[in-house]
Amino acid sequence: MIRRTARGLGAAVAIALALVLAACASIPDSGPVRRGGPVAQINDQLDLDFNPSPPENGASPQRIVQGFIDAASSPKNNFQIARKYLTKSMAASWNPDESVIVDDGRNRTFDHEGNQWSVDVIPVANVDSVGSYRPLASKAPIGLSYEVARENGQWRIAVAPDGVVIDDPTFRAVYSQQTLYFYNAGYSYLVPDARWFPARVASAATRVAGAVLAGPAKWLNGAVTTAFPQGTQLAVPSVTTAGGVARVDLSSEAGQADQLQLQRMQLQLEQSLGALASSVQLSIEGNVQQISPLSDSSSPLQDPSVDSHAIVYRGDSFGLLNGSTITDLSGVSDKVVALQPSAATIDANRDQVAVLSHGTAVLVRKSGDPLRVDARPGLIAPALDNDGWLWSVPASAPGALQVAGSNGQPHAVKVAWPGAIGIVALAVSRDGTRVVAVLSTATGYAVVAAGVVRGADGLPTSITQPIELAVGDGTPMSVAWTGELTVAVLSATNGDATVITEQTIGGTSTTTAGPTAGRTIVGAGGLSRYLVLAADGTLQAPTGSGWQTQTDKVGAVAVQLGQP
Repeated sequence: MIRRTARGLGAAVAIALALVLAACASIPDSGPVRRGGPVAQINDQLDLDFNPSPPENGASPQRIVQGFIDAASSPKNNFQIARKYLTKSMAASWNPDESVIVDDGRNRTFDHEGNQWSVDVIPVANVDSVGSYRPLASKAPIGLSYEVARENGQWRIAVAPDGVVIDDPTFRAVYSQQTLYFYNAGYSYLVPDARWFPARVASAATRVAGAVLAGPAKWLNGAVTTAFPQGTQLAVPSVTTAGGVARVDLSSEAGQADQLQLQRMQLQLEQSLGALASSVQLSIEGNVQQISPLSDSSSPLQDPSVDSHAIVYRGDSFGLLNGSTITDLSGVSDKVVALQPSAATIDANRDQVAVLSHGTAVLVRKSGDPLRVDARPGLIAPALDNDGWLWSVPASAPGALQVAGSNGQPHAVKVAWPGAIGIVALAVSRDGTRVVAVLSTATGYAVVAAGVVRGADGLPTSITQPIELAVGDGTPMSVAWTGELTVAVLSATNGDATVITEQTIGGTSTTTAGPTAGRTIVGAGGLSRYLVLAADGTLQAPTGSGWQTQTDKVGAVAVQLGQP
């Protein structure tokens, strides 16, 4: 059941080499700020860093400050070159891992008063101390303060803020996204958590293992769990890899784990290390553990796929679209058609469908009659999770989120949407651990992601403090999960024009033109990551040169949470 994904490094190498060839050769004393000329040094296929120049003899304070910022683009040997720009005491205390400010590199301004230097940068993203990436919509500059002093006759930086500043192209070449994995509460799914670390073989595996043991990103706390006993750390602060095997020595707390837990721990690390290792050998305080793989029945699902055929409501049919024909889904199609839905979400087993029928949220069940679970006015399209909970909320009351299960009884879900005055769209991840929502605020729109906290019987009780995602241009209308870590937002721009912003949660985003008069976006299988239902009832799929009509007269296209 577990699918491993290859980490593509060729593109990063190509970008890095292009940047190396285009880089400047020195840092001027005046004029526009330019990034210093790095020289590529590749010790092996994964060890790619920039090697900026150390401080020149007799360099001016401005050259020292500028050179330090540029040199911090290279994490090689624990930022050895950057530390040469600091006084000995500052070099010992400076913590480059505290944060990464990613800017465009073109709008840095330098000023000083005596030995006090200030640098203003306009950030495009931020990476925190645990490697979590967050795009920034604000264009407000961030001020950084430095103090220079003479040491052994040379100017050096005596006071510098922790963390580094790096321009976006260099960041993408020097840092890489690493997907850590945790579990849902029932250990039936592996749940991804994207982080960004310096792309260096020497420390990458150690960073990943340490991050897994430290736990999930803050916004996932309470929504996911780990297989490792509380307090488990690396017994030796280094993970070695040889022959594709990562050797991870754990502290004594890991000794509390039984065989099943050890199997889950090993799998969690193997999936988190990804291309850094093909397997993991666990030891506890130096004692190697003999751990067999999880059985198929105990193996969690990772990144569940959906059917390559869309599921649509069209005319008097609801089912799998195959060319011009629709194949009914046993036990549910007739019930859905009778409700004339304008929106639908179907679970992975195709036993339940959440539909919006003439403004009412209805749970259609294969085993019983449809349940009208929410008739509050102004409902948005309901969501569904694979535990059978239908999620519903009125557009004008984003805090009034509730769920209902097979008995139709509503349960309030505690939410905290910062600044929200309305909600446009809501989608639950296929593993049921996260939600994304499009919110309206007093100043515009926000797209957020949050973890799902569940109680007894898998009942969603609250969502975690959300994180903001990229909104993109235009007016957001619909949001969909397109993968385990990716979501797509469909927005209207000018007239009938639309755009689609697809983003990795905890990573970067891309924007492409959407189809004319697109209204609803859903995740897809096969060659397309998503499909869009247009206002005229045509179902549109992206092609290399634009959009292609799959069928027409569609009343609703269903969100799929997986497939049997």
